[in-house]
Amino acid sequence: MVELERDQPCVMVVDDIPEVRAILGDMLREMGFSTVLEAGDGQEALLKLRESRAHLIVCDQRMDGMTGLDLLNQIRNHPYLVDIPFIVISAVSDAPLIETAFDLGAADFIIKPVDFRELRERVGETLRRRCA
Repeated sequence: MVELERDQPCVMVVDDIPEVRAILGDMLREMGFSTVLEAGDGQEALLKLRESRAHLIVCDQRMDGMTGLDLLNQIRNHPYLVDIPFIVISAVSDAPLIETAFDLGAADFIIKPVDFRELRERVGETLRRRCA
């Protein structure tokens, strides 16, 4: 179980498939996150991040328009968002893609389908590293 402080972090899920966003959101709420923001693409995510700063972003790689890596790159180059941990999720387990994600500053990379236990462990580890 992810240990959360009283002031629980806000998590953002970015995926162009509404059902996947809902499933990931449910998983994160099951872990104890009370605030889960959802965005259907990178542009929507950037707009929502202007209003509510997320403490963690879980993002699909393959989306129309702006890919997950494009969004990660924009966040890493934004002065107020640069330090938000970013977990990339993808159905593609291509080594160069994974390497690029880490080179751009991804905190982790998860291969679909996403298993609840794996997501819980990876999110927990990402947040522990951030707090250390």
